[in-house]
Amino acid sequence: MTNEKKALIALIITVVLWASAFVGIRYVMEAFSAGGLALSRYFVASLAAFIPFCLIKNKKLPRLKDLMLFAVLGFFGFFSYNILLNEGEKTVSAGLANFIVAQLPIIVTVLAMILFKERVNRYGVLGFVISLCGVLVILLGSHNNAGFAGVLLVYGATCSGAIYSCFQKKFLARYHPIEVVCYCMWLGTLMLMIFAPEAIKSVMHSDMSHLLSIVYMGVFPGAIAYLLWGYAFKHIKAAAASSALYLMPIFTLILAAIFLSEIPSILSVIGGIIAVIGSIVISKFGVAVTRKDQ
Repeated sequence: MTNEKKALIALIITVVLWASAFVGIRYVMEAFSAGGLALSRYFVASLAAFIPFCLIKNKKLPRLKDLMLFAVLGFFGFFSYNILLNEGEKTVSAGLANFIVAQLPIIVTVLAMILFKERVNRYGVLGFVISLCGVLVILLGSHNNAGFAGVLLVYGATCSGAIYSCFQKKFLARYHPIEVVCYCMWLGTLMLMIFAPEAIKSVMHSDMSHLLSIVYMGVFPGAIAYLLWGYAFKHIKAAAASSALYLMPIFTLILAAIFLSEIPSILSVIGGIIAVIGSIVISKFGVAVTRKDQ
């Protein structure tokens, strides 16, 4: 099996696991604070990731400069992303939150334009307009100020995730994908230790279903999914890998309906679909292809 096929399988598994995480977060947030859940989940994930990390041959000790950049990625990819997402899902349904995060390729494209001088053609402009219309419909579908604030928090999480996704690729040429994810995850989890008192208190007073959900989210959507994502990102173009996120809302809506009996408002779903369509237009047709890429 070629690396590309393995990467495709890794992407599919990652999408399903991450889709389930939105449902788990929505459920566990009944008993945890945003910071307490983030630390509890990624404390488990950090322990689980230590096993595959030890199996890597010829590991490289990060240079001081790289270690500092890993810390920055850890902040965006694990600290701020999870705090903002968890807090947002207090008032935003799992399905709608996933529709918002599925627009991550838009932010990746914007970053590529600004930092890597990629050009966007007229289809890219059209995609941005479509996505903006979808965002406005999502905001109109927010029933109250709490829902509106939750939507903004999830969009903030999406921006953090885009920064992580865009910049981690530069390290994959020098480090094994597992090394990159582990260094970023461990440093991000270290930052989350400021929420240790909240996490300990919540764990002590939680029932078994919440604790098992945290263990699941830490091991599968946390450690395993991020490791698979790093592997896929190395063997598949960034835009193509990010496009797989479009499938996530479908799985999340199904899982949320089954396990949470949760269905978002029709207006919010319509807005999410419109925004994702715009994101697809941008990633598939919006970036101008240079002769070197052809």
